[in-house]
Amino acid sequence: MRGPVADIRIAQLVKRYDDGHLAVRGIDLHIRDQEFMVLVGPSGCGKTTTLRMIAGLEDISAGEIAIGGRRVNEVAPKDRDIAMVFQNYALYPHMTVHENMAYGLKLRKVARDEIERRVSAAAKMLGIEAQLPRLPKQLSGGQRQRVALGRAVVREPAAFLFDEPLSNLDAKLRGEMRIELKTLQRRLRTTMVYVTHDQTEAMTLGDRITVMSAGEIQQVDVPSTVYDHPRNRFVAGFIGTPVMNFLGGDLAQDGEGYRFALTGGGSVALRMPHRYALAGALGGGRVLGIRPEHLSPAAPAGDPSSSIPAEIDVVENLGDHQYIHLRLAGGQKAIMKTGGQYRCRVGDRIEVDLDTSFAHVFSDAGDYAPTLTLPPG
Repeated sequence: MRGPVADIRIAQLVKRYDDGHLAVRGIDLHIRDQEFMVLVGPSGCGKTTTLRMIAGLEDISAGEIAIGGRRVNEVAPKDRDIAMVFQNYALYPHMTVHENMAYGLKLRKVARDEIERRVSAAAKMLGIEAQLPRLPKQLSGGQRQRVALGRAVVREPAAFLFDEPLSNLDAKLRGEMRIELKTLQRRLRTTMVYVTHDQTEAMTLGDRITVMSAGEIQQVDVPSTVYDHPRNRFVAGFIGTPVMNFLGGDLAQDGEGYRFALTGGGSVALRMPHRYALAGALGGGRVLGIRPEHLSPAAPAGDPSSSIPAEIDVVENLGDHQYIHLRLAGGQKAIMKTGGQYRCRVGDRIEVDLDTSFAHVFSDAGDYAPTLTLPPG
C-alpha cells in the first residue's frame, strides 16, 4: 500500500477552551511524508489535543493545519483522509472482527469484492485471520488492538493517527506491539502520528519525536539527538530512565578548562569537547546534568579530578544491571547505573567517577532552563 503524499504542516496552532484554558500555545510542526512522528509529554501537555485537531475532532482556535498540501481547518474528519486508532479500541461489540473491519468501507459504499480484498489483506498482515468470525469479547487485549489497527489499515488513508493505543496492554504485549507497529509502518509506507506519555515508546517508535510541555513544543529531533543533546532541563529530565541527575553548584574557570563545584562539597573537571562554549556561563546557581550510566565506581588509581565522595542509600538490583541511589555532600542525591556484578551495600562510602564528556550544564534550576552545552547548530 502507498497512498498519496501525506506530510502534515501545523502553523501557529492554538487551542483555547471556553473557560480560558490555553491547551496549545501557537505551535509549529512539520511531519514529513512517510514519517513516524511521536508526540510525547506528560499528561496535560497538549499532545492529545494537537492530535485531535489534526483529526478534526477538536475545533481550532487559531492557526492552520494542512495535510498533503491541503488546508483542512474546515474539512470534516471523514473527509481528511486519515484514520485514527484510539486507546480504548472503540470496537462494535455486536459485530464480528470481519464486520468491524469492513464497516467503515461499507459506509463509504466501497464495492464488496474490494472490501473482501482489503479485509483479507489487513487480517493476514496483522495475523488475525483466525479471529475474523469472532466477537471482540472473545479476543485478548492484544488481538483487539490488532483489530482496531486492521480497521484503520483497510481504509488505506493518507495518514494514521494513534492516541496512546498501547496503554491498556501489559508490559510484554506493549513491547510486542511496538515492534509490530514499526513493522506495519515500513510495510505501508505511510505517515503516522503517535501520541504517548511513555518516553520508552517515543524513543523506540519515532523516526523523530516531538517533546511537549505546557502546550508548547520543547524539542523536535531524532530520538538519539533528543537523548544526547536535550535543549533544556525539562527535556533532559523527561527523556531517559532513570531520569538524568541534576546537581546544583558553581561553574568556574580551571586553567584552560572548567570545573564544576557541587553545592555542599566536591568538584569535578568538565571534560566536554572543545566545541562546547562555557565562558559566558561562569558563576553560581548552575546545574550539572549527567545520566546514571555516566556515573561509575571510581578505580583505586583513577583520576581524582573526575570523582566525588558518596554514600549508598538504596540498591535496586535488576539482574544484569543495578541502580544505586547515592547521597552526596550537602544532601544532594544521584543515581548510578552499574553492571549486576558490582557488589556494594547500603551505607558504604565510595568514590564515584563522573564521565563529564557526556554531561550538560544548565543555566539554572528552572524547569525550562536552557542547556548551555549544546553543540553549535
